[in-house]
Amino acid sequence: MPANENFFPLQNRIEWSLFLLRLGVFIVMFAWTLDKLLNPGHGVRVFEHYLFIEGVGRTVMMTLGAIELVIIVAFLLGLWKRYTYGFILVVHAISTFSSWKQYTVDISLLFFAAWPMLAACITLYLLRDLDVKFTLSAPRSLHEA
Repeated sequence: MPANENFFPLQNRIEWSLFLLRLGVFIVMFAWTLDKLLNPGHGVRVFEHYLFIEGVGRTVMMTLGAIELVIIVAFLLGLWKRYTYGFILVVHAISTFSSWKQYTVDISLLFFAAWPMLAACITLYLLRDLDVKFTLSAPRSLHEA
């Protein structure tokens, strides 16, 4: 066994990797959530253009942003993982797939960054029981999950 495996065993590498994925996904979701709160008009336009949802007012958008903020903070803290990780996955998947024109017609390379993040969201959801670093949930070992 290489010397560095004793220093940084598999369990530790998995925990750090999942934490870094969770932190990275949180940062992106936090930026989108702040946009709903600080610039609700932009959020309204996004809903209209990409989700084809008309009539969402600024107050509704800010309310959605406040609810989303609570959920993403719970996600960052590793709370209620089945629900918070699932919420993040579903919201990001909707965002990724609703932007289909950006991948085919109005090609915008910036939108392609959504795909690796979607992969990260799927990974976090599937391995949520192993994601224990800096969470408020009960830790589980690699062998228990």
